[in-house]
Amino acid sequence: MNKIPFKHTRFFVAVAGVVGASMLPNYAAAQGMLEEVIVTAQKRAQSLQDVPISVQAFTGEKLAESGIKDVFDLQTNAPGLTVDQNQNATTSNFSIRGIGTGGNNFGFESAVGLYVDGVYRSRQSSMINQLVDIQSVDILRGPQGTLFGRNTLAGAIQFTTVKPDHENTGFVEVTAGNYDLLNISGAASFSAIDDVLAFRVTGFSSQRDGTFDNIAGDSSGTINDRDRFGFRAQALWTPTDDLSVLVIADYAELDEVCCGFSILYDNNRVDQRTGILGSSDSVIEDFGGTFVSESRLFDDIQATNFDPESSSEDSGISVQVDWDVQDFTITSITSYREFESFDRIDADFSDLDALTDQNDAEQDQFSQEIRLSFIGEKLNYVFGANYFEQTLNSESTLFFGEDTELIAAFSNGILPDSPLYPIVFGGKFFPSDGFARDFNEQEHESWAVFGQFDYALTETLTFTAGLRYSEEEKELTALYTDSGDEGHPTGGSYDGFLGAFAATARRDNIPNANEDGKISEDQTTGTVKLSWFMTNDIMLYGSYATGYKAGGTNTDRINIAFDQTFDAETTESYEIGMKAEFPDQGLRLNIAVYSSTIDDQQVGSFNGTDFNVQNAAVAESKGIEIDALWQATDTTTVTMAYSYVDATRDEFEKGNCWDASPFRTGLADPGARVLLEDGSTRAAETQQEAYDAVVCDRSGSRLSINPEDKLIVGVRQEYALSDSMLGYGLFEYSYTGDMELLPSTDPLGLQDSYYTMNLRLGLLLEDYDAEITFWGRNITDEDWVGIAFTAPLQDGKIGAYGREPRTYGVTLNKKF
Repeated sequence: MNKIPFKHTRFFVAVAGVVGASMLPNYAAAQGMLEEVIVTAQKRAQSLQDVPISVQAFTGEKLAESGIKDVFDLQTNAPGLTVDQNQNATTSNFSIRGIGTGGNNFGFESAVGLYVDGVYRSRQSSMINQLVDIQSVDILRGPQGTLFGRNTLAGAIQFTTVKPDHENTGFVEVTAGNYDLLNISGAASFSAIDDVLAFRVTGFSSQRDGTFDNIAGDSSGTINDRDRFGFRAQALWTPTDDLSVLVIADYAELDEVCCGFSILYDNNRVDQRTGILGSSDSVIEDFGGTFVSESRLFDDIQATNFDPESSSEDSGISVQVDWDVQDFTITSITSYREFESFDRIDADFSDLDALTDQNDAEQDQFSQEIRLSFIGEKLNYVFGANYFEQTLNSESTLFFGEDTELIAAFSNGILPDSPLYPIVFGGKFFPSDGFARDFNEQEHESWAVFGQFDYALTETLTFTAGLRYSEEEKELTALYTDSGDEGHPTGGSYDGFLGAFAATARRDNIPNANEDGKISEDQTTGTVKLSWFMTNDIMLYGSYATGYKAGGTNTDRINIAFDQTFDAETTESYEIGMKAEFPDQGLRLNIAVYSSTIDDQQVGSFNGTDFNVQNAAVAESKGIEIDALWQATDTTTVTMAYSYVDATRDEFEKGNCWDASPFRTGLADPGARVLLEDGSTRAAETQQEAYDAVVCDRSGSRLSINPEDKLIVGVRQEYALSDSMLGYGLFEYSYTGDMELLPSTDPLGLQDSYYTMNLRLGLLLEDYDAEITFWGRNITDEDWVGIAFTAPLQDGKIGAYGREPRTYGVTLNKKF
């Protein structure tokens, strides 16, 4: 008899509970009523239950109730959504259904569209700040493009802020917690001209000590801190009932010590491939460094020369005009934004003076969208056009310290006391003031026309179709220099020490030549859907959609055998779903089953020396999503959200190779391939060829940083303490299945499943329109890590970025 694996029993118990609730007698209806959830997933206000899209919606009240303060908190309540960051806060990335945008490529497009008040955010890292004064967040799963400004193939996230009103409403909120957390935020609306002109101002500040220690310095407790500030000003002008103009200006800055890493596997052992004890960790203390053992994985410590730096500034202004003309609405959204970032890390991940990586980037964008919409008895439609342009500039520098040769020697199996050391190295390649500097500038311009309509074939059957045509044009100029060229951005020459570097330890980190390329693409995508309202409370739907993400150019120094450019990524997605309510039982149950095929998937990965982006041929993502809410009584609410994601790459011959496993076992990566000069590959024919392989066949492998399943269960209980005082308790349980931490899917990079629990106890004081909340997140202090990486030039050594420990505190919110 087959048994259900233990890791899934929580899911089946939860499903049995909510489904079984639909069979309860009608007395539950008198105890609890379902509240309607309004979303704008189709560019008009609709009930969540009427939208034939898999959507997870959060109201501002729900965000506050769950203590969701930023997008990292948001993912803990949203199965299928992953928000991750690696080296610094400006390399963050989003994925939905296992499909996202990884790597540090300067010009990478996002697979997940991010929108704030209808404006597309090109830089994913611009969203890494506080979620304050938010009206709603809608997470749309699957390709989106026939209604949105940019075409995204994994999904879209809409953030809608609270708008000005004439009631002079507002709030002040103060949060204090462990690690000296202090968050202060507030907002206020005021009416300048009754029913005509209103303003709203929002501001926030977030400060917190770090959760990671640098044991090699004097900066204990500073890494992974919080230092954020921002404001938003809005003006809403409604001169007539048919015309409204909304102007929004915002500014936010982040200046944090990010991000802390742990040692997942050290290399203080014999290299089983060579039989030599000569790895970096085995001798690091002999040369003045600090050895951090893998046994201290969850001690939240690292040993580096200096703390990482990460800062950004994000600002913009937008103007939205809505004009009702008879039965039509014309909407125009004009926006200009700027984003600047700076980061600096100890790139050898040790306290030897070897590698320092520094990046300084600027981006500005302009967008214009115009839409015409119509809502009729049988026919609804939206047609529009979008124009988008952006300029990106970056300067990246890799500095070399006095111990760089030492690290390079380790990576080549040469110890400093070896007679080969002065012959091969001996100060030839790595002067202590050496550097490699890259200059990148990209001009990006795109435009699109799109439209979607719904037509009621019968009273219960609705047909939806949408189409989008896009054109993209990118022009990249990249200049690669090194101190052998006296540091001047003249490009071209690799006759200096870095050229020799290319011929020895890091050949795969040097490009062939400077880049001056242009990419022009066009693409047509669309969707068709059929919705059947089986009853007033149950809708079944099926959909087919295609999505598209533009190609681009590698901006990092990569192996000359790799393609400097990568092609566009496209997807086909099928989905069937049910949205049902059982009012008599106070139950809402939404289910979606999907299958997506991604062609030419753009895979960004770090292989120990460089970040590179290549097309991985074909990938597939299929799974199921369940969202349920049971209003058991007037005072008891149970929620459940579950996602199962099976995301794999069917074909990918140029993937990353295993590092830690061959080092520890002596067994070569079974997918090892020899990369030929023309860019093609062949299978490795000898064990030595396998050891030396630059690329490995990762066909059939799971996508990294993608838990196979995730379950979230929440229980909220209210208590009437008096006529004017209400208390409540909210308990949330989150289970995350195992996941691959490394793009190579090295078996040693598989992280086991884990769970976290959050708890909130609130007191609502109606006479004062105030709320006091005592809260704790990850109250059991569960340990886990995020994305992992191969330490540069240190075979067998794997690092991983740490995640939030237990946090707790108290929040006071006063409305007016």
